[in-house]
Amino acid sequence: MQQIRLPQAIVERLTPTQIAEQLATLTTGYTPDPEQELRESTYYDLPVLKAPVWHWEIIWYFFFGGLAAGCYLLASIAALFGSREDRIVARTGYYLSLLALLPCPPLLIKDLGRPERFLHMLRMFKVRSPMSMGVWAVMSFSFFSGLTTLIQAARDGLLGHARGVRWLALLPQSWLALPGSAVALLLGSYTGVLLTATSIPLWSRSKLLGGIFLTSAVSTSIALISFVLRLVRTPLGTLHKLERLEWSVLLLEMLGLLAFLRASGRAARPLVGTAPTEHGTTFWRFVFGTGLALPWLLQTLSLLTKRSPQRRFPGLLISLLVLLGGYFLRRTMVEAGHTSSQDARTTLWNAQS
Repeated sequence: MQQIRLPQAIVERLTPTQIAEQLATLTTGYTPDPEQELRESTYYDLPVLKAPVWHWEIIWYFFFGGLAAGCYLLASIAALFGSREDRIVARTGYYLSLLALLPCPPLLIKDLGRPERFLHMLRMFKVRSPMSMGVWAVMSFSFFSGLTTLIQAARDGLLGHARGVRWLALLPQSWLALPGSAVALLLGSYTGVLLTATSIPLWSRSKLLGGIFLTSAVSTSIALISFVLRLVRTPLGTLHKLERLEWSVLLLEMLGLLAFLRASGRAARPLVGTAPTEHGTTFWRFVFGTGLALPWLLQTLSLLTKRSPQRRFPGLLISLLVLLGGYFLRRTMVEAGHTSSQDARTTLWNAQS
């Protein structure tokens, strides 16, 4: 009987919830102390902040906006600095960028409630307002992405052979790529900056969210472009370059997330903790585990064993995992922000420290 109970006790200590809780303590450097927290000042045990009004629309807006920005950035790099065989990355990236951008204005308008609110935001330009800068980033990026993609479509013969189309194909696409890439960097990072500019402890405690959202935009875009290129049998050299770039960006994203958790400390509990209202189980399973660590390990194994990039299934699986992780990163970050806004004691602690 003793030989049976011992393994069961070990298994019980290693439940997913307990593992997630240990990871939360390790990464944030904070161990919850309910007795100490109850002695902290609060406002009649009522929330100090209003809960965010963002829901599913803004989550998908963040996700598609990141894909649009990342795909354009990668396509421009391939067009300006890549070899002749890398031109397929530029073509694919520009098309995917425009496709990912198309849902963004409707989602943003749906989140605002009425279309005239979106138009009203175009009447002003405030550098210190992340929301104003975000709306103008979407509009400016729409111009660069749309025109660059039209030029690419004209060069590929997708628009016919009329005289106007031939003139369109002669436009200098590279001249648009440079300013367009600058706007893409703004679009890819501003969503994280927008969250940081609020008073919600989870979002405002650390200033790294802009960089995390940008690296996530690039990693998910590499995954999307790689997914499409593997379906059309792209040259091995190009796929291998994308694999190495994806490995590096995933590593950078994981390090950025760990730095964010350490800098946030107690304020990161709604994101990584395991209390009933916290989202740690989803974060560790679908964001850090399935969406970052697992594809990075699979990519590492692929590069070390020199597996042929042309083998489609492992590469397609890695791409899908990264895309899944990118979506859940934005979803858990927004949903955990709702939880964080209801914690009056952490809000006051964050304001005082």
